[in-house]
Amino acid sequence: MATTTPSRIDNRSSRSLTRRQARFAFIVLLAINILNYADRSVLAAVQTKIQPEFHLSDTQLGLLASSFLFIYGLSTLPLGVWADKSTRKTIVAICVGIWSIATTLAGFTINFIQLFLARSILGIGEAGYAPASLSMIGDYFPKEVRGRILALWSMGNILGTAIGQVLGGLVAVTLGWRWAFYLVGIPGLIAAFLIWRAVEPQRGIYDRGEETADEVAIAGHGSMGNGLGDIMRAARRLVKIPTYWVLIGAFIASFFTIGAAMAWINTYIVRDFRISEGQAGLLTGGTLAIGSIIGILIGGWVADYLQRRMPQGRLLISTISFLAGSPLTFLALSMRDLVPFALIFTVAIISLSLCLGPLNAVIQDIVEPEIRATAVGIVLLVAHLLGDAASPIIIGWISSHSSLGFAFITTAPVCLLIAGLICLFGLRTVAHDMQAMQQRIHDSHSDH
Repeated sequence: MATTTPSRIDNRSSRSLTRRQARFAFIVLLAINILNYADRSVLAAVQTKIQPEFHLSDTQLGLLASSFLFIYGLSTLPLGVWADKSTRKTIVAICVGIWSIATTLAGFTINFIQLFLARSILGIGEAGYAPASLSMIGDYFPKEVRGRILALWSMGNILGTAIGQVLGGLVAVTLGWRWAFYLVGIPGLIAAFLIWRAVEPQRGIYDRGEETADEVAIAGHGSMGNGLGDIMRAARRLVKIPTYWVLIGAFIASFFTIGAAMAWINTYIVRDFRISEGQAGLLTGGTLAIGSIIGILIGGWVADYLQRRMPQGRLLISTISFLAGSPLTFLALSMRDLVPFALIFTVAIISLSLCLGPLNAVIQDIVEPEIRATAVGIVLLVAHLLGDAASPIIIGWISSHSSLGFAFITTAPVCLLIAGLICLFGLRTVAHDMQAMQQRIHDSHSDH
């Protein structure tokens, strides 16, 4: 019964799905993604205020960021499997509600342990959102426009981070750091209700040619069991896709840099350039918003343009993004004056943002619809545990023994270079893997 019920729901809902409903659901998912990153980034904006009040070391500050990401990474995989089997909009609504409550509660904490627990619960809530939402978006829109749609969705990553940084920094110096958590946590409850009211899309509707809705529902839900068996069956299929391994490696290397920057860039600017938390929040939020919007829009459109002419188009843009972003990041961190740092940092963000939509779209291109959420869950599990969950505490430890600037300049450019070199290997495999995915879908349809 647990397996067939979601199929009926998807079947009935997607037959009546209109373009307006798809757009509404996407707008809500985008808003949730913005809140997602605002909630997770607000700590970094206010931690220079929390550190003296709670008497924390840099290593402890790093542990607060790592705790969220560690739990986030561990929770993503099982929640991704759940998303492949259940009504995804309900999973998103539940997870948004959990993380919004956890963020609000962080404002009431009075010591390190309480804040540590609140941030850990935040990780559980946010973990279920990405696999389910990416799977939904893949079924709301045809594959020809997924690069652009996912680029717009990925824009929420940066807009949310910018909002968290700017709002957190300004609120911290005016109303106090606790109010920053209240202001970004409460709106999530409204968003949770709105996505619960959206229409659930049919799985794989744009990837299965002329199949009927009933056949899509069977193929989308009937091929996997529950729990650990789901993970093992999906994993056995995914390990046979060479480009999937490339994506895992690229995500690990890039996530290390992302995690370090999200946890420490505001603190770095406050310490090295001696400005207030509010000024630092405006600087990082502004550069992130401007640079990322430009980079994401260019990356999404160019990737879709190239993809229509070559199967490596999206991965090629991602490769260029990392290989250009590495030296630009090194150059920005070498600046000792605020203005040149901000200018070069903005250019580096533009470069690194080119890959945000295309890299996610590659997963959609090489993995069958019925295991996409699980595929995203596995990527995020490994990338978070080995990448951004580890980097904040590593950066904090290095900073405690030297300086925050030294910690950044010795890790970020190297990791971005590694990500670009890994993507080069994927340019040789992605075309074959895309063809193989379409063949597997065709074979599955023939069996039914």
